[in-house]
Amino acid sequence: MEQSSDQEELAKLTAFTITETGEYKCIGSKCKTQPVFKRKCDLTYNNHRRPRECPNCTYKAAEVKDLHRHLWTHHPGYAHDNKIPEEKTKCDYPGCDYRGRKDNVQRHKAAHDKKQA
Repeated sequence: MEQSSDQEELAKLTAFTITETGEYKCIGSKCKTQPVFKRKCDLTYNNHRRPRECPNCTYKAAEVKDLHRHLWTHHPGYAHDNKIPEEKTKCDYPGCDYRGRKDNVQRHKAAHDKKQA
């Protein structure tokens, strides 16, 4: 069976080999630097495809969450008006107004815990 042009294009972008050390090396024909990754998910992210385009500028993202973060950072009015989900989480420590990404809020909350100890 013959591959479609989309499948051929994807194969060029996602081709890889596994090195002697078990790392993943990108060998896609469009990959000029042929980087090496410890995790396959990092190789997948490196697939050079950024299909989600910002409606306000030339930014392109591989993942929807990255586009949403970009919109809230660089075009907050647009993000608000178009009800783009905000990634930020609020610290639930009493009296604290800190908001941020979930991982940063967890680190922030750990600082509260250290102060109490």
